[in-house]
Amino acid sequence: MTIPALGAVYPRMKRALLIAAVVAAGVGYATASHAASATVPACPSRAPKFASQGAAAKRFVRSGATAMRLCRYYGVNWGDSYGLRKQGLVRDRVTIGSVTRSFNRLQEPPRGIFCVKDDGSELLVVFAHKTGRAERVVVKLGGCLFATNGHSTRWATQRLKKRLLNLINSR
Repeated sequence: MTIPALGAVYPRMKRALLIAAVVAAGVGYATASHAASATVPACPSRAPKFASQGAAAKRFVRSGATAMRLCRYYGVNWGDSYGLRKQGLVRDRVTIGSVTRSFNRLQEPPRGIFCVKDDGSELLVVFAHKTGRAERVVVKLGGCLFATNGHSTRWATQRLKKRLLNLINSR
């Protein structure tokens, strides 16, 4: 007695199992690619120029970033203006969340101040989100500690400056 092949006896079941496997593989791929961390833009070779529009915002930086790139630029000392000197990438969500909260707690700067010791040194912080949209914040490191996201300007603290510098120096 010959046993027929399973596909010959159950052609509909074989087809249904094949379709189910293809659908499951597609769902798994979509879930895995969505859960993957966002692409973080590279540091530009020169510090970006942001002109704040002065609009007050409740949140300075959106929460939920999956990665954060730090780009350190030195100022106009010795004729090397705003060149990229160091960069680092942070993927630890606890650290990113802590830095985000620190930015969001910053206050608006006082009006009418003049910063005489500004040598042009800056730190660019790029927050990468799953949506693909990156947020950029420039922190002035010399003179007055301003932070701007292009929409509003905040008064950065020495504590935040030290934290950002420690993060980039540890990378």
